[in-house]
Amino acid sequence: MLRKSSLFFLGCVLFAGSITALAQYSSGQYPSGQSSGEDTYSNAIDCSNPINAYSPVCTGMNNANSPEATGQDGTATPTYGTTGAGAINGLQGRTSNGLPTPGLTQSNPRYEDENPYFRFGYNYSPYFPVQPATEFQRVVAGTVGRMLPIYGANLFTHVPATFAPVDRVPVTPDYVIGPGDEVLIRVWGQVSFNVHATVDRTGDIYLPQVGDLHLAGLQFSQLDAYLKSQLGRVFRNFDVNANMGQLRSIQVFVVGQAQRPGSYTVSSLSTLINTLFASGGPSNQGSMRRIQVKRGDKVITTFDLYDLLLKGDTSKDVPLLSGDVIYIPPVGPRVAIAGSVQVPAIYELKGDETAKDAIQLAGGFTTMAAKQSAQLDRISIVGTRETVNLPFDATGLQTPMRDGDILRVPSLVQRFDKTVTLRGNVANPGRYAWHPGMRISDLIPNKESLITRYYWQRRMALGLPAPDYRPLYSAYPQQSARSSGNAGQSSSSSGQNAGSSQLGSSSLAESQELQAGDASPSNGTGQGTASATQNGSNSSALGSSSTQARAAGSTEPIRMYPPGDRFSEGQFPIRNEIIRTAPNIDWSYAVIERTNPQNFTTSLVPFNLGQLILDDDASQNLELEPGDVITIFSNADIRVPQMQQTKYVRLEGEFVHAGIYSVLPGETLRQLVIRVGGLTPQAYLYGSELLRESTQRQQQARLTLYADQMEHDIEGSSSNAANLAVSPQEAATVTTSLASQKELVATLRGLRASGRLVLNMNPYSSGVDALPNLPLEDGDRFVVPSVPSTVNVIGAVYDQNSFLYQRGAHVGDYMRKAGGATRNGDRKHAFIIRADGSVLSKQYAGGTLFGGGFDSKYLYPGDTVVVPDSINKVTFLRGLTDYSTILSQFGLGIAALTVLGL
Repeated sequence: MLRKSSLFFLGCVLFAGSITALAQYSSGQYPSGQSSGEDTYSNAIDCSNPINAYSPVCTGMNNANSPEATGQDGTATPTYGTTGAGAINGLQGRTSNGLPTPGLTQSNPRYEDENPYFRFGYNYSPYFPVQPATEFQRVVAGTVGRMLPIYGANLFTHVPATFAPVDRVPVTPDYVIGPGDEVLIRVWGQVSFNVHATVDRTGDIYLPQVGDLHLAGLQFSQLDAYLKSQLGRVFRNFDVNANMGQLRSIQVFVVGQAQRPGSYTVSSLSTLINTLFASGGPSNQGSMRRIQVKRGDKVITTFDLYDLLLKGDTSKDVPLLSGDVIYIPPVGPRVAIAGSVQVPAIYELKGDETAKDAIQLAGGFTTMAAKQSAQLDRISIVGTRETVNLPFDATGLQTPMRDGDILRVPSLVQRFDKTVTLRGNVANPGRYAWHPGMRISDLIPNKESLITRYYWQRRMALGLPAPDYRPLYSAYPQQSARSSGNAGQSSSSSGQNAGSSQLGSSSLAESQELQAGDASPSNGTGQGTASATQNGSNSSALGSSSTQARAAGSTEPIRMYPPGDRFSEGQFPIRNEIIRTAPNIDWSYAVIERTNPQNFTTSLVPFNLGQLILDDDASQNLELEPGDVITIFSNADIRVPQMQQTKYVRLEGEFVHAGIYSVLPGETLRQLVIRVGGLTPQAYLYGSELLRESTQRQQQARLTLYADQMEHDIEGSSSNAANLAVSPQEAATVTTSLASQKELVATLRGLRASGRLVLNMNPYSSGVDALPNLPLEDGDRFVVPSVPSTVNVIGAVYDQNSFLYQRGAHVGDYMRKAGGATRNGDRKHAFIIRADGSVLSKQYAGGTLFGGGFDSKYLYPGDTVVVPDSINKVTFLRGLTDYSTILSQFGLGIAALTVLGL
């Protein structure tokens, strides 16, 4: 009942929210296509901004009884229109503190532009309606590949409020006083008074003891002298000061091709430019160069907005008087200037501009412009379009521009003459000036020129101070529950680690939580990783990342071992590693990439870098040609022969001198161990691990391929099984089986290969001579543990545990100690993971009826016995259900035959 009540309450809230949003939308608070979450259309609208004055919130149309709607807020002045364009039919205007009110007489038009180039976002404004692209803009976009804006239109896109005049600013000396202006008069001396007087309709103000004074028509600069002379008729020995208070409002008309034509109530300080910004300026079809101010039957001024935009010239901007008309005529001839000019756009002409004038309108050429010639697309006399070449000489620049011309100024081709390029594994790659007789040695004078700057940066980083060591208290759990199934047991034995690695389970380091908070999953070898930064330098480790990544200088993680790991004390992270700070130079091969100037084919000219630099072989010092590109490679770019590779191998564990060693050309594992001093008496070769990066990559690729194939097979079999299902129970079973199989695939994808090589050692092998003569690879890690004292039994047994090793004991002996397999244990598929990494399964254990077999196999220190769970059993109840269904269907069939008399 409580749940139903909660759902009902939530539904009511959502329904109420929807109704509120719909009401706000219908009232005009949120424009079409905009959400209430946008800041531009939020409820907190600044109504002092003239560009917001027409919104329903500021006009009060969303509340018929609001002060804004009634004009009773003390600041708004109700205004009523009469007839014709711009009339206000019962709609009260608003002149918040004298600011201009954009066309309240006009509806808010909405445009829909189906132009495919409109996705460029041209001419979008949150304040004025979005205008469609003009036909000429569409043609230009199809020619130059992008939408060009109309020059100057963006000036009116986001109109700042500072363009609108406000009352609290000083008036100019030539300001003409008129009816509605407030005059502040202060008199002191023999007589003292302070008067706030408003000029009435007759142009007079009234002062006590003085009478009426006619101020209309006076300029502000004449006001003090006029008042002093008039007051001097009554008073003596006084001073007077006059200032302007609240200024009157005037009504002007914006007509023609304006974005928002109509009647505007503006401050008496407003000029032509102020009102243009309030009205949104010319529309896309309006002229920016022939804007007129008409007063009565006279044209007071003709304003060119290009003078303001290009020169900052406002000399033809005039103050407005009540009744003035701002007329924006249709646009004149237009041309498009595109390409390598400073301001590509569409420009309006006055009629006599040349190509030189048009380029000057666009701000001139850019630095990368090709100033030889341009392409001019124009409409021919017969009405077709044609392209002419326009040279940038004295004659070409004087070519008159026509309406509809598209001038395309090309850019320079990114071509370098008389240069050669050096790149690759060098100290100073780049372009160099070519000269006749230039050879490779001029670019690479010595071997030091092949040492990259990054090499020295890494070398310097190695010398930076490192933080002190700190122990990792409780950084690792005692045992991984996923690998052993018993989180309370100890996992210190080597056999346990080997078993979890072979099973593909995550190692102990996967569940680690480092105190520093920078732990990362292990690589499946029992080795955790964590990244650390030491004073801005990244410490790198050898072994977990690929050879190519190290050669390229990539940052490698710091390795960390879990407590009880047989290869480390596990209390401190590894801080110091021996690494290569740069890839090795490929001394045997470098190449010149050369382009034939006749047919522009490219050829490769190889040379031996080692013979040139190290042996000073003149035959390899090839002569260079203009445009050559010389590339110096490293072994990170091209795999070189084993004999030429620099190899670092890590020897850990029971060695006389464990450490990191460089491998001599052709040196094997046995030879390296002999060279470094051999093994200790505690060495357990049967449990040794050789971890190889190339093997790890191959194993990981095979594991990924196996997971992909399994996923493909599961999809196919599940589809077939779903089609063959004849009952809801079978369909549910198929669904459950599919989910478990997909979970298995996901587990496989999360596994990480160890890269371990099985060395096929004898369990009782000892001494260096038992090691194989295996060629070494860069990044190999050979770990020899001491002899463990336990054997592990894990899986579906009653007691998963580590048992003391007993010489001569069999699998059956340890299984009895573990209590044997559980009821769900799959005894037929039990197997042994040997300490050397090999696996012996029960089905291949051999044996006869008279003895032998899996249970009689000997176990060695570090071995692990695994009894898996049985996962494909069909329960007796399920089988009984299936049989009963078949019998019931059979009985129904017999009954039907009996009824039919058959």
